[in-house]
Amino acid sequence: MNPGVLIKILLLACSGASAGTMTTGVSGIVHIAPTHPGPQRIGESGRAPMIGAAVQVRDADHSVVARVVTGTDGQFSAPVPPGDYRLEVDVGGAVLPRCGEVRVIVQEGHVAQVELECDSGMR
Repeated sequence: MNPGVLIKILLLACSGASAGTMTTGVSGIVHIAPTHPGPQRIGESGRAPMIGAAVQVRDADHSVVARVVTGTDGQFSAPVPPGDYRLEVDVGGAVLPRCGEVRVIVQEGHVAQVELECDSGMR
């Protein structure tokens, strides 16, 4: 994991209503920070949803089993069968933003909730 990248994993049981029609899979949000150069201003969070980020879900063999794009709120959902997965933001070989990968275990009848933080590199 790259320094300065904060990745939080929350594995929560979600009902089908809270995750749409998906009952087994992974769902979450991608944030990017900082959102502007210079010091953080009082009252600003310094981060924003990462719109249009390509999130890849890889299985234990490192094969991409799902690829989804975040919406205007930075959120994504991918129905996948139970298993052990790694999620990453595909930046297309670019140096920035720097996004780590996160490991998640998906259980039958549950939607694993994931939050990814990407470093924009702005200082």
